[in-house]
Amino acid sequence: MAVTANGMPTKEFFINMLTRDIALNDAILDLLDNCLDGVVRQKGVDGKKEDKNYYKGYSASITISKDSFCIQDNCGGIPRDVAEKNAFRMGRTSTTGDGLPTVGIYGIGMKRAIFKLGKVARVRTKNAGKAYCVKIEKEWAEDADHWEFPIDELDEKDIPFEGTSVEVTELNSIIQNQWNTEEKLKYFVETLTTAIKTSYSLIIQKGFEIRINDKIIQANPVELLVSTGEKGIKPYIFEKTYGSVSVSLIVGFYAPTPSEEELDDGTEGRRRSEDAGWTIVCNDRVVLYNDKTHLTGWGEAGVPSYHTQFIGIKGIVTFESTNPEELPMTTTKRGVDLSSSIYADVKNKMRDGLKTFTQYTNVWKGRISEERTHSKEAQSIPYTKILEADDAFRESYGIKAKKYAGAIVFKPELPKPKQDKPYVIIRYSKPREDVITLHEFFYKDNSLPLNPSEIGAKCFDILLEQSKEQKG
Repeated sequence: MAVTANGMPTKEFFINMLTRDIALNDAILDLLDNCLDGVVRQKGVDGKKEDKNYYKGYSASITISKDSFCIQDNCGGIPRDVAEKNAFRMGRTSTTGDGLPTVGIYGIGMKRAIFKLGKVARVRTKNAGKAYCVKIEKEWAEDADHWEFPIDELDEKDIPFEGTSVEVTELNSIIQNQWNTEEKLKYFVETLTTAIKTSYSLIIQKGFEIRINDKIIQANPVELLVSTGEKGIKPYIFEKTYGSVSVSLIVGFYAPTPSEEELDDGTEGRRRSEDAGWTIVCNDRVVLYNDKTHLTGWGEAGVPSYHTQFIGIKGIVTFESTNPEELPMTTTKRGVDLSSSIYADVKNKMRDGLKTFTQYTNVWKGRISEERTHSKEAQSIPYTKILEADDAFRESYGIKAKKYAGAIVFKPELPKPKQDKPYVIIRYSKPREDVITLHEFFYKDNSLPLNPSEIGAKCFDILLEQSKEQKG
């Protein structure tokens, strides 16, 4: 008999490697992804994800305490044969997919989340009227030879609707340390709420309801400025299909260009740098949020690096496919796959769009008061409404896209300043008390807001007029 070397993987390897490189929030988002994929499977191939109410009637509720974690949904449950053959395996047996626009690819999300959280779990589910429970005990990890999980039958009345609940107890020590006081638990719930708003706003807007400890999470809708007529503030649009992947790109201003005072004083009003940048969406799942790095084209190929001057620029790219393996996202679904040929081509358009709006802010630099006559007349419109609108709606806003090389492209002709005189920017700092003195001298009214840039311009105008009189 030939001597062989044991090549069997160990459970410790699977558990440690699966959970090491993923943050806790992201592991919980994987569980939410399973809920949403359940909706897609319920809808089947006839479901239209572009429907603005696609997820209406479906929900997921997360309950977190110091000793346990539970997520429960009404998204259709896990079919019994899928549970027995695939759902609880450490990875998919096939990468062919099921022809639906889901985000689950590798078959590790639920297991990774469970082992990240704790040692004991109960997965209760009801599908097609059949209810059962899959049990994960802490002894399972210590038994090297048995990889199966026991299944207990449940009375269908034990689960009131078709869906799944995942309850994890005997939390890992690192998790307990994050939740072991009321203050720590409250802070974690706040961070998880922010992560869910970031990643699932599109889905919440389409009707899906998410609760954490009985509190409903609200969406963060994204709107862009659009002017009526042929010219004015409008977004850049690119749409194209690459095989099984449909791409929609839109970038523009979500807020006016910041004034010199905002840049000088570091005051951004209601606008924040965190709100600018690119958001990448794969099958309704946000995988990159408001990015302002080279990953999305900033600081390369002629595009300037991000600066607060560009604080009003926001872009969204959506990738949709019935073959999730083709989507340009990483295994954690929290980043883009830069090796994707599709993403490389789309990124060229992202850079082209960025140049359109960074150049606009540059040509209006020093003339913001004039520029505001254009940006203030523009309306804030949800970006989804712009992308999903028919030609008549778009053209009512002067958006006349052209077909080119299999794509639909709209590159706006943005307003330009009159080139009557070349302009330069004058910027300097003076003591605040001296600026206040000049403010009182000019306006005789302390109740008026302090505007250092305007005061500097007045001083310049006075001296300029005096110099012209002396010359005359």
